[in-house]
Amino acid sequence: MRNRIPYRWVVAIVLFVAYSIQYLDRVKSSVLTPAIAQDIGLTTADIGTGAFLMLLFYGPAQYISGLLTDRFGAKKILLFSVVAWSVMTAWMGMIQSRDEYLLRMAMFGFLVGTEYVPSARILMRWFNKQGRARAQALLSWAWILTPAWASVFATHLAQVSGDWRLVFYVTAACGVLPLALIGLMVFDRPEQYPKITPDELDHAYRDEIEEGVIKKGEYGDARNTILRSNAITFVQFFRNPSYVAVVFVDIVMQVTLYGALTWIPLYLSDVFHFKLQTMGWWSSLYFLAGAVGSFTSSYLSDRVFHGNRRIMIMTCFIGLAPFVFLLATLQTADPVLLAVALCGMGFFGNMAWGPFLAVPAEIFTPEVYGKAMGFVNGAGYFVAAFSAKIFGALVVVTAAGKDYSNGWYFIGVCVLLGIVAASFIRPRLQREGGIQGRPAPARA
Repeated sequence: MRNRIPYRWVVAIVLFVAYSIQYLDRVKSSVLTPAIAQDIGLTTADIGTGAFLMLLFYGPAQYISGLLTDRFGAKKILLFSVVAWSVMTAWMGMIQSRDEYLLRMAMFGFLVGTEYVPSARILMRWFNKQGRARAQALLSWAWILTPAWASVFATHLAQVSGDWRLVFYVTAACGVLPLALIGLMVFDRPEQYPKITPDELDHAYRDEIEEGVIKKGEYGDARNTILRSNAITFVQFFRNPSYVAVVFVDIVMQVTLYGALTWIPLYLSDVFHFKLQTMGWWSSLYFLAGAVGSFTSSYLSDRVFHGNRRIMIMTCFIGLAPFVFLLATLQTADPVLLAVALCGMGFFGNMAWGPFLAVPAEIFTPEVYGKAMGFVNGAGYFVAAFSAKIFGALVVVTAAGKDYSNGWYFIGVCVLLGIVAASFIRPRLQREGGIQGRPAPARA
């Protein structure tokens, strides 16, 4: 039994699988956009507006779900999220008009914006600083790796069936799986798992034990003990330069991610005239490379740089910029350059997820991660909503076709700003000096 997989990794894998299934909807909606637009008469502006509405409502939902998670527990919020996702996915298969499409995108954003923060909050408690970036990287594979296979699955099923609506009905039924997995196998805190071992409890609370916040073996009231030692108000979040920097880093990451999700399929279809299934295969290059980049950087952040998150976050943006600008200059379907641009964007563009998502728990404490990360993600998605509108407005439509170059240049400039924001992240220094500049508690 000593060689069994630690249950924290079982929890992480279950959350990854559950989130991957929930992320299917956004992938399908993106790669099937050309077919959906033709069927119900959507313009490029309508598609940009749909992405804008989804992200606009998704942002506030992140913060609200963070507050609810810290108050009522992550598991309850996750179960609600899965049910809402299934209903919204099935509805997408029924839409008949532009107005219904826009209404559905807005409601989808608000109701399904409840899946990430609870998942991340659970991981922050089950893992200590030596494993958090890798756990978050595994969770990030849900939105990085899922598009790699879901793009091919969705376009193939739509082509074989001749009906894009069937894809949404089939995947809506898949919601039963995450509902069962979360209900049976996920626990908010390690001490709630009936078969938890002392070693796993010691691992989960190692950081607090070393800081003298709690004593080894005394985990019965760990949450309240930690909160009493690390009491923090919402305003105090913004007195920490690293936290403010994380907010801006998240904005750039969301702008980049949703730029890729929303516009790469249309870019490949409109500029290079790829057919639906071919476009799905090419789109998958970005996400396959992204999965490799995400886990590589998180491993280095945890094991090589020992929790110094800034190094890999800055590497992400510095490496990403050249490939975004390369994609902006491509006007012909040069297979080699297109593959280089998509793989380079995917690899570097997803390197920061694991490291920066772990930062709020290390600046403050996992016990306030819900509202801390909820605001970060809320701000990120809110700005990303407007970036979708900006990108759509920058697409030049002529008699000869569409030119997406200005849109990619816009994302490139955002990436350069991300380099500046990342330079201010110093979570380990803040933590060593105590929370929010207060002296660290005396060690037991």
